[in-house]
Amino acid sequence: MRLGIVGAGQAACTLIAELIRGDFKGDILVFNGEPHAPYQRPPLSKTWLKTSDDPTSLRLLPEPLETHPSIQWIQTSVQSLSPDRGLLTTDLGTYLVDHLVLATGTTAIKPSIPGLASESIHVIRTLDHALRLKQSLTGVTNITIIGAGFLAFEIASSLADPSRTIRILAKGIRALPQVAVKTADRLVDQTPASIRVGVEIERFDETMQTLVTNHGSIPSDLVIAAIGAQPNDALATACGLGSSDGIPVDEFMQTTHPKVSAIGEVSLHHQPHLNRIQRIESISEANDSASICAKRLLGHPEPFQATPWFWSDQGDAKLQIAGLCDRTDDETCLIESATELVMIRHQGQRVTAIEALNSAKEFMAARRLLDQGDLALDDLLQVGSVFARLQSSRS
Repeated sequence: MRLGIVGAGQAACTLIAELIRGDFKGDILVFNGEPHAPYQRPPLSKTWLKTSDDPTSLRLLPEPLETHPSIQWIQTSVQSLSPDRGLLTTDLGTYLVDHLVLATGTTAIKPSIPGLASESIHVIRTLDHALRLKQSLTGVTNITIIGAGFLAFEIASSLADPSRTIRILAKGIRALPQVAVKTADRLVDQTPASIRVGVEIERFDETMQTLVTNHGSIPSDLVIAAIGAQPNDALATACGLGSSDGIPVDEFMQTTHPKVSAIGEVSLHHQPHLNRIQRIESISEANDSASICAKRLLGHPEPFQATPWFWSDQGDAKLQIAGLCDRTDDETCLIESATELVMIRHQGQRVTAIEALNSAKEFMAARRLLDQGDLALDDLLQVGSVFARLQSSRS
């Protein structure tokens, strides 16, 4: 088989690694639209942004895999697809493949702000974004981050410096709305940024270098947007394989076309843990969907069953979440101390997620229990710990 992979991020590299380890018989053509070797993206907004200028420290694949003789790295963007013919058109010419995997990821969303050119708004999604941001920090004293989710808080922690004032602007009524109020309060208390909620941006005053908002003018030497991402599904949409939010696939990561699969953050499929179709942006989604796709291509198909998980490093705080909840899910505190917090998110008795702040043991136990099936609120409250509940289930 001659396999084509469009994209060279986490999902693509996990797929490559699983195929090579599974003794894949064929050639793998990887179309990488970036001018860099495959790299890890999560550190870009965390430790790497603060401490490193060395892209090689972000290397995603070990050298034996990156240089494997069955892999051909093609440094170009794919312009169009013809799935029936297995044809990819690029700036370097056309390529024929037997099967195609779309691992095209997402693109950071930039807001439209009157008076501020789009290129003057920083985002962090790629290595080039992070390098450009680092180069723009000289002499900057007022940094404004638009958006108040995990990414905004990570960037604020990484850019903290006594010479800088960092402000996070939330459009909603509170910051970090995707986590429990108590979890959010802990993270807000320790962030180096000041938080403003209910902010509507009207325009940018270039003369004063301020963002004019319904809360007054905010000094802004440098503006960073952290308001989410949109799926890179244009190639699939042009072939009739896209949707309004990603590329629909079945439980084996197969699109409606037999020669095309999609994996990672661009894939839209049924999430068993949620019992609904949803696109998820996380490392776990990239790895798990790639693994399912690899098994199918190797002739050992298994349906997608994984429970999603997430993490966010913000200074000394490490938040890890097992599962995924709706923002309206109930919140119950399980463990609380000066350094540790564990929150249960649930719908009635059914536990939908565990938020573990500086508690890796509780997080790992939660992942295992949620993978095993439904987890009841009272079972956790009775023993007072997710880890204790896991231990009791083994006895």
